[in-house]
Amino acid sequence: MSLLSGPFLGCWIAALLLTSVSCATSDPPRALPPDPRPAPTRATLQLGHKELTDGRFVGLAFSGGGSRAAVFGAAVMKELDRLGLLQQVDVLSAVSGGALPATAYALEGYRDFNFENGFVEQIGRDIQGAVAGPWYAAPHNLLRYAFRDTIPAEPVIRALDDQLFHGATFADLNPSRPILLLNATDAVTGDPLVIAEERFASLGIPLGPFSIARAVYMSAAYPGVLEPLTLTDGRTGTNGASADPVLAYDGGAADNLGIRTLIHVVEKTLSEQPMADRFPQGCLVISIDATSRPENEARTPLSAAAALLRGHRRNVLELAGIPAAQQDQAMFGTFRVGQNGSGGICRFWHVALRQLPDSDPLGEHVTHITTNLGLSVEDQAALIAAAARLVAKGREEMNATGGWAGLLENKPALFSHP
Repeated sequence: MSLLSGPFLGCWIAALLLTSVSCATSDPPRALPPDPRPAPTRATLQLGHKELTDGRFVGLAFSGGGSRAAVFGAAVMKELDRLGLLQQVDVLSAVSGGALPATAYALEGYRDFNFENGFVEQIGRDIQGAVAGPWYAAPHNLLRYAFRDTIPAEPVIRALDDQLFHGATFADLNPSRPILLLNATDAVTGDPLVIAEERFASLGIPLGPFSIARAVYMSAAYPGVLEPLTLTDGRTGTNGASADPVLAYDGGAADNLGIRTLIHVVEKTLSEQPMADRFPQGCLVISIDATSRPENEARTPLSAAAALLRGHRRNVLELAGIPAAQQDQAMFGTFRVGQNGSGGICRFWHVALRQLPDSDPLGEHVTHITTNLGLSVEDQAALIAAAARLVAKGREEMNATGGWAGLLENKPALFSHP
């Protein structure tokens, strides 16, 4: 929220109230012009005093996967909160469906956002039904969209705003909550587009008044299904004309787990000061991974997009310290950070639906929930149960493994270097 400063009262007010006060020898105070710069938001790549004061870094990454990712992400957050870990998170990095719980948590206190009361149920609202309803209710909409290759952006943005975000902007992010970084992709260059102060400043777009619903759409606009969102570049080109607009879509095209952005934040911070000084209590990245296990009994070729998502997931998890052969079993890894990996070691906790095997009825259920923006009550209940089981399993492994023992009972030791 922008800060508003009240006017200073001049000495002449005092003269009206206290006739014995003389102002003859004092110059009247000058009114300062308002600061033209917008107040910074909580969407930034730069860690501040709040994030650095405890001497450790904790990042929480949310994968894509529609409402499956949204509900699973919200349910894992509740489990982490019970363990006392959620309160230590410095940065939230989210992609696509995972952007819903991350953003709702970062908006705590805005309208009806309340993490302690009905949070998971709120995230589980049927966005897809809210989008489809107006289309099918009005015949002219059927004709309007019948010949389009992709679903237009504005009806989805309106549904997100009506059902969840209620006009929130980045200026409404709660300053006591973690930094929020939503991940999209530049549809023209294929480069990651992190929705942050730094990136929007380079486009000449103030982030404070930017719609949260619009940003979440940018992160979730799956190529070929939802149309890219156009960002009008606020800069002026060399000939005086406006610069070319930026087209943005789903952040999963670059990293569907949201982990690379957290690594980038750590690397950026360590470029200014070594790990031992900046994070003497260590570094932890937690990944909430709602990647499904789709059936392909007919052994039909994967689409290029599906193959790329799988490849990116494999590469990112290897970067975080989990070999490809163990990525659906192992929950923990370590990876080096800093220039050429010389800065220090980050711990990695991978909480993934695919760690529940198909031989487990719960695993068979949750890993085959299709990707959309609306889930049945049964699907939501299964995802909540999966979150509880996986976080409990992770806690057991931490307490039984060297270097993780006493993790939850002695929080400073949790982040100490191995």
